[in-house]
Amino acid sequence: MPKIVDHARRREEIAALTVRVIRTEGSASATIRRIALEGGFSVGVLGHYFRDKDDLVGFAFQWMATQTFKDLDAVVARSEPGLARLRAAMEFMVPAAGAPSFMAVWVSLWDGALKNPALARVHRDYYARWRRHLRRYVAAAVRRGEIAPPPSLGNAVDLLSAAIDGLWIGVTFDPGRYPLRRRRELVAQALEAVLGAR
Repeated sequence: MPKIVDHARRREEIAALTVRVIRTEGSASATIRRIALEGGFSVGVLGHYFRDKDDLVGFAFQWMATQTFKDLDAVVARSEPGLARLRAAMEFMVPAAGAPSFMAVWVSLWDGALKNPALARVHRDYYARWRRHLRRYVAAAVRRGEIAPPPSLGNAVDLLSAAIDGLWIGVTFDPGRYPLRRRRELVAQALEAVLGAR
């Protein structure tokens, strides 16, 4: 009797392999041949699931984004709705100093998104989802009376997202300047500057 293969699970396993190769060797090394070697299967197996390298890398980033948001949801669920969840979400989205492997993958996505329309779409989708999360947390904080409604919710969300990106870049390239306590202080200051939150 032929072996039954869970194709959705196999695609996710291949995505995880791709992310692992990018983390350890860089995006240039994430070739179909290298990933097949990492997984111990033939190039033909990858061809069954993905059209080409761009399709594979795009799916891998989508998979990683999905995992990130699952982890984010678990973290914020432990906080009270409103401002506490907003703060927890923003702190979560700044990886710990000294986590270069995670950062390397996202820097690869940014680089690839400048040149590749498929990766640019993955990037836009990721940020649209992140902004929806921020919008939801800000709106909950307003409903709970923790902050006043911002003049423009869209602008407030974009500024919070940009603050996290800036902090993220700082941690990536100068990790010694951003220990956990300082990262939390900077997130709190961003919330105060943009939303008047204390």
